[in-house]
Amino acid sequence: MLSARTPRYFLLSALLGLTASLPLASTAMAQGNGTSAGTSAGTSASALIVEAEEYALEGNYDAALPLYEQAIAKLANEPHRQNQLRYRYGIILNALGGQRPDLYPLARSQFDAVLRYVESSPGLPFEHSAARIRSALAHTYHQQSALQSNPNKRAVMLRNAYQLYAGAIEELRREEDWQNLAITSFNIGQVCEWQGNLEEAIQWLERAVSLDRRHGFPDLEEDQAYLTALREMVNPERPASNTAI
Repeated sequence: MLSARTPRYFLLSALLGLTASLPLASTAMAQGNGTSAGTSAGTSASALIVEAEEYALEGNYDAALPLYEQAIAKLANEPHRQNQLRYRYGIILNALGGQRPDLYPLARSQFDAVLRYVESSPGLPFEHSAARIRSALAHTYHQQSALQSNPNKRAVMLRNAYQLYAGAIEELRREEDWQNLAITSFNIGQVCEWQGNLEEAIQWLERAVSLDRRHGFPDLEEDQAYLTALREMVNPERPASNTAI
């Protein structure tokens, strides 16, 4: 296993602490300026979100996480806003999972809920497609597998990650979401490597490198180096070329 490489975050999914990018927090700020924006339950939720974001920016997640939970509960009558926040909360939990593996199941529960919401009404306007949500869900299994010492549990996590990433691939291609397709190809290739399936890992990394090169993505050099390393693992007697596929 090439343990020095970690699963790659889905594009835009790891941007934590950017309060201004979250419509929920912006709503609360508008209310603070005397602008009406929704029900009293929504106002209370927005205030909790602003406070949670402030704690998150400070790195005080022990204080921030319960506030996110309270805000999610208060948004029960506003499913769109609630699932916006669930997605963000899931990303935060997943990012913290390396230090607190107990948070991975909670992250998965957030993504599961958002995926059910999005898939319950095809065509429902939402900031993230089902493919993006599915890939974020896969990422929780992918990351946690690296920390799992029990080989059977690790195998199950890797299998779940593979199935979810694979389920996102075709939809990302249809959406022409090329950079997230490249990232997901990298991640599923790494899952294959960790499963011991080097030949398939190479195929996925070839796709990632091809997308990087075609669209000028910044991961090209790293992905090409990983692909070269995989090829040399398969055929150590024949040094792999680092040239174009």
